[in-house]
Amino acid sequence: MVTIHGISSQTDMASSSMDKVLPVIVAAGSLCMVMDEIIRAYHAQGGSAFSVKYGPSGKLRQEIEAGAKVDVFASASTEHTQALTQQELLGPSQIFTHNDLCVIARPELNLSTGNMLEVLSKPSVRVATSTPVSDPMGDYTWQFFEKAEKKYAGFYQLLDAKARKLSGTSVPAAGEKLPYITAFEDDKADAYIMYCTNAVITKRALPHLNVVRIPDDLNVRSDYGIAADLHSAFGKDFVRFIMQTPAQNILKKHGFG
Repeated sequence: MVTIHGISSQTDMASSSMDKVLPVIVAAGSLCMVMDEIIRAYHAQGGSAFSVKYGPSGKLRQEIEAGAKVDVFASASTEHTQALTQQELLGPSQIFTHNDLCVIARPELNLSTGNMLEVLSKPSVRVATSTPVSDPMGDYTWQFFEKAEKKYAGFYQLLDAKARKLSGTSVPAAGEKLPYITAFEDDKADAYIMYCTNAVITKRALPHLNVVRIPDDLNVRSDYGIAADLHSAFGKDFVRFIMQTPAQNILKKHGFG
């Protein structure tokens, strides 16, 4: 999904696009709503126009490694920004925010922090996840499985085998529903392991669902990394802005931090 920011009309967009190539931000799909708001705040203080593309962080990294030119990469995992820094495809990687894992579930499961591992392990409970490697949310979910194995023998093998990877390979087009929402609407899942920020969005659409945060001793806190192109003044300026208080407050408002 690619959108244009900082252009006031279709006429302006057409003329600007012909006159020059706009700077590009690529960002994790989980940042879509909050990044749009940060971008608006950036423009309000005089930032330039640019295009933004959202997608699974792992796939975005692969595109950059394959030659895609970007000014800023905001990833749901520092692994990807650090790898691009080491390859000298981007400048220094910085952690700019964090996220945690939650489980959103149908109310009939009566899910709680106390019974979470037992409920998710039941053969009758359909557990949905994102896709590892392609999407850090999937990677963090499998790390949760590994942690849980130490408390609940056999948990990793059970969940590794039955988890339904229903997201993380692409981002919905503009106007399409999020895969977390359609998973429940289309009766493909009873529980979905996701970022807590995504759980808030999903519950807003489906208020009957229950959100339970994975306990601290089992949770996997994600470090979101950001890096700019070494030669992009725009990219470096935007990275500076996102580390400052106004942008950090927007992130916190959306549940990041």
